[in-house]
Amino acid sequence: MSASISPSGATSGLRWLVIDLNSYFASCEQQEQPDLRDKPVVVAPLLADTTCAIAASYPAKAFGIKTGTKIGEARRLCPHLIIVQARPKLYVEYHHRILDAIESCIPIETVMSIDEVACELDRTRRSPEAITRLATQIKQAIRQRVGECLTSSIGAASNRLLAKLASDMQKPDGLTILEPELMPAKILHLGIEDICGVGANMSRRLRAAGLDTVSNLWQADADTLQRIWGGVVGGRFHALLHGQDLPSPTRRRGSFGHQHVLAPEQRTISAATPVVRELLARAAERLRQETFYCRRLIVDIKWMHDRGHWIDQRSFQETQDTQTLSRILMEIWARAPAQKPLRVGVTLTGLVPAANHQTNFFERPTNAALTKAIDQLNQKFGRGTVGFGAAASSSRRMTSKIAFQRVPDLNEF
Repeated sequence: MSASISPSGATSGLRWLVIDLNSYFASCEQQEQPDLRDKPVVVAPLLADTTCAIAASYPAKAFGIKTGTKIGEARRLCPHLIIVQARPKLYVEYHHRILDAIESCIPIETVMSIDEVACELDRTRRSPEAITRLATQIKQAIRQRVGECLTSSIGAASNRLLAKLASDMQKPDGLTILEPELMPAKILHLGIEDICGVGANMSRRLRAAGLDTVSNLWQADADTLQRIWGGVVGGRFHALLHGQDLPSPTRRRGSFGHQHVLAPEQRTISAATPVVRELLARAAERLRQETFYCRRLIVDIKWMHDRGHWIDQRSFQETQDTQTLSRILMEIWARAPAQKPLRVGVTLTGLVPAANHQTNFFERPTNAALTKAIDQLNQKFGRGTVGFGAAASSSRRMTSKIAFQRVPDLNEF
């Protein structure tokens, strides 16, 4: 269908700006190491062919390397590729410097991830001309305050979903403005998977319903999308796609978890034991910091050579005590098959806010006092200063993982 489709009448004008840092981890490394600039670079958790790229510079992307590409495959695609081991603390430090640079131009409404923020435009900055000036100011502030390698792509639209879509449309160092009166013509060339919220599974469902292009997705009514999504989320997606500026739904905290890719020498169940104990200690510390108790512990092991996962879990009376949780962890861990683990993870779920906690009269009161003292010492003198048993010795050698939509606090390193 041509780009003459009539736009929806329910729009809110240009209200949101999304700033997306380009190839963020790789750009931080290029800023720190000038000899890496303009070269094919990937950032990986470990310098091992069995791990995956977590970021790729644009010269590396030109060879078909992207986030998730196995390092061994990346080397095959680009024999002169440079592999850099990830430094999460560095990326968090850069993140805060970038936030300060953006805040010098416009208040930040939402930190969407470590490399992406959303800003609400005031009434004086909602014209395309004003947005263009603002985007130039933001890019200049980042360049001057943080570094020339930290480029960004900026999108503006009537809501955050469309502004996010716009920020992905011109990379690197782009600016795209999706004026409501020019919609949907400006996005008809995209695939449905380009829209945030349409993953692989939803894409299959949409295509099965005959909605295989942005054009016919736009024309579908809210009831149709609600049926495909299986609930009100489909109706919400329809409203956002057509430009309505809806408040973000309140998200309840569902879990605390950490994962770690093991170094080659740690890839046995025995050698991985201190690592998984430390992951548990970190999750439990975050549980206490955010004043929750938990009622379930899940252990997840990903095996070497793409041999799948092993997952086990245990439910128990609610607790936030590291020693209690560590005992339960070791009971689960003892059942793990004697295979070669590539990645280990622990997740605490079944969360209960501290205000609703039901006291366990069989839990020793000294545990809480000891755990609090350890937390305070680690916060004051650095992670791993004091810990429980074997976990303490591995703590200083590990780095916090930067998960999607969560930026670690600097005191977690």
